[in-house]
Amino acid sequence: MEFQHHMSTQDNRAAPPEENQDERSQEDRETPPKNKAWAILQGLLLMTALAMGVVNSIQPEPSNSTEVGTNMLVQSESIEPGVLCQEGGVVLSTGMDININAVLDDGEVSSTTHLCNGPMGLSGPQGQPGLNGDTAHAQTLETTPLSPGDPTCPQGGTNLSGGLDLNGNGELDNEEVVTTSLLCNGASGVNGTAGVAGTNGSHGANGPAALIDKQSAPHYVCKDGFVIRFGVDDGHDGAMSQDGLLQPSEVRESLNVCFSPLLYGRVSDLATGITDSITSGCDASTWLPVTERLLVAASHADHGCEAFLHNPATNQTVLLEDLHASSGSQPGREIGFHSLAAGDHDRVFFDADDGVSGRQLWVSDGTVNNTVSLGVVEWQAPLKWADGLVFHASNGSMLWTNGTQLYTLPNAPWWNETQRIHIEAFADGHTQWGSGWTHSDSEHLWFTAVDPQGDVEPHRLTMDGSVTSWNVNPAGDALLNHGLSLESDVYVVAQRGPAKQIVQLMDNGTHSWLTSIAPSAGDTAMGERMGLNLIGENLVFDAQTQPNQPRLWTTHLPSGISVQLSTTMLAPGLNAGATVSGNSVVFDCTTPEHGMEVCITDATTMGTRVVLDATPGMLSSSVVAVQSVGEGWLALTNGNHEGSSVGTSLWSSSGTTMNLVYNPWPGTGNDSQAGQYGDLLVSDTQLFFVAHDGETGHEWHRWSHGVLSDDWIVFNR
Repeated sequence: MEFQHHMSTQDNRAAPPEENQDERSQEDRETPPKNKAWAILQGLLLMTALAMGVVNSIQPEPSNSTEVGTNMLVQSESIEPGVLCQEGGVVLSTGMDININAVLDDGEVSSTTHLCNGPMGLSGPQGQPGLNGDTAHAQTLETTPLSPGDPTCPQGGTNLSGGLDLNGNGELDNEEVVTTSLLCNGASGVNGTAGVAGTNGSHGANGPAALIDKQSAPHYVCKDGFVIRFGVDDGHDGAMSQDGLLQPSEVRESLNVCFSPLLYGRVSDLATGITDSITSGCDASTWLPVTERLLVAASHADHGCEAFLHNPATNQTVLLEDLHASSGSQPGREIGFHSLAAGDHDRVFFDADDGVSGRQLWVSDGTVNNTVSLGVVEWQAPLKWADGLVFHASNGSMLWTNGTQLYTLPNAPWWNETQRIHIEAFADGHTQWGSGWTHSDSEHLWFTAVDPQGDVEPHRLTMDGSVTSWNVNPAGDALLNHGLSLESDVYVVAQRGPAKQIVQLMDNGTHSWLTSIAPSAGDTAMGERMGLNLIGENLVFDAQTQPNQPRLWTTHLPSGISVQLSTTMLAPGLNAGATVSGNSVVFDCTTPEHGMEVCITDATTMGTRVVLDATPGMLSSSVVAVQSVGEGWLALTNGNHEGSSVGTSLWSSSGTTMNLVYNPWPGTGNDSQAGQYGDLLVSDTQLFFVAHDGETGHEWHRWSHGVLSDDWIVFNR
């Protein structure tokens, strides 16, 4: 510590030069010892005399009163680092306790001294590492049950023994036991008195009866078989309860048995003869799941291109409605057909031109002469959300409908007033909803919009009216594509600098970039052919690191590690896109060894392969479409069957190989051109597609997929 005492002294003598001081000190050191001792003695005698005089002068005169003497007090107080003491310290205050209260008051302080902490010294050098200690012995605890009748625990219990496993054999030997504790069971208590019996409850209502019935197999699926249905007579989904009849909605399980191969064949021939009923611009279609009907756009000699209903049970096809007499309304030309289940009927939405009001949005319940116009929308494919469909409006807003009328999103019928005001407030500052990107799942509607700063960013609207926004690109617009929902998050392809990457938009409004695939030049073109596909914890997609050379990639979601699955597969999903089947993704690809074929991956390099070289060697097959059905999948492609070349046909697979199941136009050199028009549609029992059979032109065909989907047991008699 530094000792600082603030005192001042005065000396009226002039200070001699430094040299004289040195000389005087030197003279003092040379004084003879005898004279020096005598001088010291004289000084002591003089000081004693002075002290005695002072004592005599302060002795009080004799008095009859007694006064209490005052004490000197010393007080210490810590001080924080500051101007006086940079490292902090202690201040000592001294003075006489004039008011005799044993406390040094402010007015009693006569002197103050600061004791300052010195600066912290430098750390000493690090010591040498110590020797490695011995490995500690494992602490071991063993329990031994004690049976009833034990001398110490009559009711039984547990003996706990603890110690160190000194010999390292993994057991606690007797000589290793250090502590022992006994946990004894307590004696059983006396049984309590029986309670008063409660009153019997009222008889419950009889539950609905379980029903079993047997029906003939649908003749369009199986010509010789039966269906055993198991259900409960509970009136499920609007059926009459406990009427003794097993309605379709009351069926829980069924056993389907057929004694011949399941059926397939052509469905329609609306333009009789070899003329095509299905052509470009007149090939929209959808399956109506409630009424089990196929709705298609087709050309007819008397009506032009209109919508027709096909009933597989009766094998009849009828006109839905002649919206534009003689010329045809070309239904579904822009957005296709989109169906919704609505209780005991279907609602199907499509665009059509009635020749009077131009092309508008129409809705039908799937019955003849019950089709109405809803108005004009932008011709972009709608999204299913909130038990309805979401469309785009020409003014940059979004519209919702369930078939009754078109609503702007803020005025959808299920919002309460608070929710509506909240959504309208968001709409006031954001324009062009969904103009760049839209995506939906069962709970959320995702879309881009232009914010008040003029930037395009993603947003999410939930069923309860809450809106969440993300700022994916702080420097400008977020350019998004595709979308794959996982719980409350969505994975989407977005522009990041010069190339597209996958970003995760998280539920809390933050985002995380998942990939960082760096192309040598240009863009990654991520997901442009296959989109994003989820297999377990892995995303499977196409991307390129060299211009115009897309490859197959996967990204592991927990780690964010991206891997190219194959160095030989080129252009995955180029013709047919991709479909998820069970734990695999099926797609078309091109390899140097096999040309274009159907390929499959389970998101591992070992599980990525060509399924079948349908056209052997380097000659390519022409893969048109792939479609998952249950745990298997179907493909439209040409190939080689039993040594002969076949045109575009339907092939099935369970993942190991492919089998030809239906060739609409057999014969050498024939090609059905299946899949050239329309889509592949899957119902509970059928796959529908357009093909040419050489006699009737391009018409709708069907194939019963019950064996592939494990819905039917087939015995060949």
